[in-house]
Amino acid sequence: MTRYRPLDPTRHRALQMRPTADARALRYAWVGLSEIPLAAADFPLCFAKDGETGRFTLVALLSLDQPRNLYWREGGWRCTYLPEAVMAEGFRLDASSALGLLIDEAADRFAAPGQPLFGADGTPTAAVEAMRVRLQRLVADLNAAHDMVDGFVQLDLVRALEVVLRLPNGAEHEVGGLYTLSPSALAELPDPVVVDLFRKGRLAAATLIAASVNQMERLLQLRSADQGDGGRPDLHIRLLDHFLRP
Repeated sequence: MTRYRPLDPTRHRALQMRPTADARALRYAWVGLSEIPLAAADFPLCFAKDGETGRFTLVALLSLDQPRNLYWREGGWRCTYLPEAVMAEGFRLDASSALGLLIDEAADRFAAPGQPLFGADGTPTAAVEAMRVRLQRLVADLNAAHDMVDGFVQLDLVRALEVVLRLPNGAEHEVGGLYTLSPSALAELPDPVVVDLFRKGRLAAATLIAASVNQMERLLQLRSADQGDGGRPDLHIRLLDHFLRP
């Protein structure tokens, strides 16, 4: 359970910060607009739908059939790129507090050995200001991604993604709640819309997101390397070809 409080030099002077939190059970991570080219080289990028608002969020998928991060092994990440949301775990912006940050006191990220948040005299270290700047940049980047995905929805480009993991013992597990972009719907867009997407920098992003579904194979490889199921599982992926509206 999270427990956020304003970062305070008296209360938190002795705290140390590890590079990231323990992410072994992380199933997905938010991804900002500027992160797409790097994140798509490591992860399947999908959309997750908010059950209350119906809005879609761009995420990197990290898991298949268990609440287990397949990119986490022996206490650390095994990927070439870490999403900024992962790097900022345990902090939130708070304009009303003196240092502009909230800290999750329950997060296992804040433990020794790690980087001090305050000096012996209570002065914030450079890590505190760096985190505040990182969060400001991340929030803007996530909002930009949200706006882009909203535009994709309005253009009827978003489709449900059916992903089924079939184990050697015959058991099946559906990875539900995933959405992606339809390559055929992208190809059928009128020329003026394509030009507009290109000028906004969204056409390349759309192509990368659609192509990153192929990274599902990497998830399967990582799972097979770590778990013995008496054989290699099969992964069946299908784009459900119907339009979606929020």
